[in-house]
Formats: sequence, C-alpha cells, structure tokens
Amino acid sequence: MNRRNLISALTLVTVMLMLTSCSNHDGNEWKRLVCEVENINNGYPLISGYLDLGSNPDDPADDSLPIDWVPVAFYARPYSSTIVLPEDDVSSWFHITNYDLIWHPGPNAPDELTDYNVTNAMTEARIPVNDHGMVNVLIADRVMKEEPWFVSLYNNPGESFTAACELRFHGHETGNSENVTISGGFMVTFFGVVSED
Repeated sequence: MNRRNLISALTLVTVMLMLTSCSNHDGNEWKRLVCEVENINNGYPLISGYLDLGSNPDDPADDSLPIDWVPVAFYARPYSSTIVLPEDDVSSWFHITNYDLIWHPGPNAPDELTDYNVTNAMTEARIPVNDHGMVNVLIADRVMKEEPWFVSLYNNPGESFTAACELRFHGHETGNSENVTISGGFMVTFFGVVSED
C-alpha cells in the first residue's frame, strides 16, 4: 500500500513538473531584470486638439497649433528578491531602444486613424535597476491634425472622437542582446479646439 502511494505521488509530481515546464517564460516578467511601464501621461488620458486657445481664449495672439506627446515612466527591478543585481554591474540597466504605436479607434473615430500607426520608431532610455526612467512619445503631429477628418472637428465645434493608443516598447537588459516587449496604453480624445483653462 505504501509503495503504491509513493509511486502515485512520484507520478503526480512528474506530471506537474512537465506541465509547469510548458509555460511561456520568455516574456518580460520572467527576465532577471524586469522593466515595467509605471505610468503614461501621469495616468491621465490625453486631450488632443486641432487649435489651442492658450490661457486667454479672447486673445488670438496666444493661440497655437499644438502637437501632442506624452511622458512614459518606467521602473526596473530584479525578477525576485533572490536575484542580486549590483548597481554598476554590466546587466544592471534596462535599455529601451524603440517602440510601436498602435491606434484602436473607438466607435465614432475614423478608421483612417490607423494610417498613423508607427512601427519600430526609435527612442533611447536606460533605466537603472531599482530606479525610474522616462521617454517622451509623439502621439499626434501636425500632419495628422491637417487630415480632413481632424480638421472637421475644428469646423464642427462640439464634435469629438476617442481612440485607444497602445504602446509597445522594445529593449533589452544591458549586456544581453535578447529583446523583450513592454506594453502599455492610454485613451485619447480628439477635439477641434482646446484651452489651457
């Protein structure tokens, strides 16, 4: 009876080990140095306008045609408390090298927004272990804002549309060329006219 229990227990342990070894441990969360998106635009959605009326809506002199960018904050940490990464070690920084920007238009947003998806855009940041880092990402430039579907927001006050902006950052631990992807996202609402007030 004890022998049968022992064989059953060993068989169960073997099967469990086989099942856990099939898990995908290739992602960012399984690396020795893990880098995560801490927040995008300080946790706020972005308001994107064709025209910014400035601090005084009655004074055209302080109006501007804005472009939109957001700060993206990162945090790098060891995988677990059992891993020690000295601050000046060759592999103690996470190096972000490029990113993808993918638009997911909302129900009332134009499908043409996806024409402004970006692949493999360059950026540069090194985040030290147990520390923070930041990059700024261009979200909407004037080329996008001069599209007919964006200009129509300016010509039709009160209209707006919303889209989700997905960001995928690519990088690697310094001293290692294996690239990993770090994902994040936020919401953007587009208006014809915005004001600083």
